[in-house]
Amino acid sequence: MSRRRGALILLLGLVTSGCASTSARPAFDEAAANAEARTGQKVYWNQGTKEDEAVEKEVHARLQRELSVDDAVQIALVTSPQLQATYEQLGIAQADLVQAGLLPNPTIGLGFLFPTGGSDVLTEREVSVTEDFLAIFMIPAKKRIARADLEAAKLGVADAIVRVAYEVRADYFKLQGAMQQHAMQEIVLEAGEASIELARRQHEAGNLSDLDLASEQALYEQTRLDVAQSAADIIGAREDLIRVMGLWGKDADPKLPAKLPELPKEDPSLDHLESKAISRRYDLAAARFDITSIAETIAFVKNWRWLGGATVGVTVVRAFEGPTLVGPTASIGLPIFDQKQAVIARLESMLRQAEARETSLALDIRSQVRVARNRLVVARGLVERYATVIVPLRQQVVALSQQQYDAMLIGVHQVLLAKQNEVSAYRALIAGVRDYWVARADLERAVGGAFGTESGKGKTP
Repeated sequence: MSRRRGALILLLGLVTSGCASTSARPAFDEAAANAEARTGQKVYWNQGTKEDEAVEKEVHARLQRELSVDDAVQIALVTSPQLQATYEQLGIAQADLVQAGLLPNPTIGLGFLFPTGGSDVLTEREVSVTEDFLAIFMIPAKKRIARADLEAAKLGVADAIVRVAYEVRADYFKLQGAMQQHAMQEIVLEAGEASIELARRQHEAGNLSDLDLASEQALYEQTRLDVAQSAADIIGAREDLIRVMGLWGKDADPKLPAKLPELPKEDPSLDHLESKAISRRYDLAAARFDITSIAETIAFVKNWRWLGGATVGVTVVRAFEGPTLVGPTASIGLPIFDQKQAVIARLESMLRQAEARETSLALDIRSQVRVARNRLVVARGLVERYATVIVPLRQQVVALSQQQYDAMLIGVHQVLLAKQNEVSAYRALIAGVRDYWVARADLERAVGGAFGTESGKGKTP
């Protein structure tokens, strides 16, 4: 009775293994939860459902109004074709897992035997059904390998989502900085136009020297070039943003606030960021699962290297005259020439390669964290110095220079130089604010998510 029950359980397991779902939705949901824990944004996989249509309408509605940086990230996680292509890795890995649990199809053979004496009378017909029985025992090992590949794919997708999210944030702030600098340059240009017109009238009246007029004209022409350059910077920064967001056509002109946000009063703790990055980075966790997959494959090949193909089956021979013969058949391959030496050597090299890549990635991550952290600290220091010291001093110099010019104590050249230095200080301040937010986005990406909080409840490696 127990043998029948065991056979029934085995048969049921073999049958149900062919019914495993190939849907990658559960794997995507887990990867999306991991990414949401790092970005705080919802992730959608566009597969042509009614829900996807509703999400697409919401995206178009958001693009009609002024976008916050979080809006830009959310839109990118929905529309980015780069991410949509990455999500399909889950479908591939899930299909491989299902395939690993399937038995190979049985083979049916049919043969006819004729006498050698020239007669065309059929004497025997042979029918055989064979199955590779070793495949049954290989299924658990194959599924372990495929499951490790699926885990690596889920972590790889989560890492791609986090990478795109923080790339969008960095490009968003770059575009904002370019827009703000351009707006400032246009104001300077308007003032320059009025100034050059006044200078020409003063020169015609004999109150302004040729040198001072030439200096005024040179400053005005330089300002015009600066405006043209800042306009070109906006075009380049906008293209970077819409490309990573996956926008095109009439959607490829997102509306952003005109000014960069102010710096927060203080940053979260910057201590132990390297160790935090090592424990949180999904790409590093995926690299470790790649190592696991290769190690499982090596063990699998070594365990079965001495067995070639092995089949069992049933053969039915029906003679033209005489009884029908039925009997079992079996075959086994002899590992005389191919003992998987080359396969094992190749896999061992792949394992050492994967381990070296994992080590290299860990070193790169630590370096990325240090670089971004240093940029963040330097940018904050520059912004605070420009905002509290340099810009106020430049403003004071311009005001005092104007007073002395009105009193005819200095020439117009000194006033122009003071104004030029003031503009340079403002530009440096804007650039510093931009660099701060870009460095912050890069640091959060390097750490594997917002470095000030441990938000979200997604599964972490």
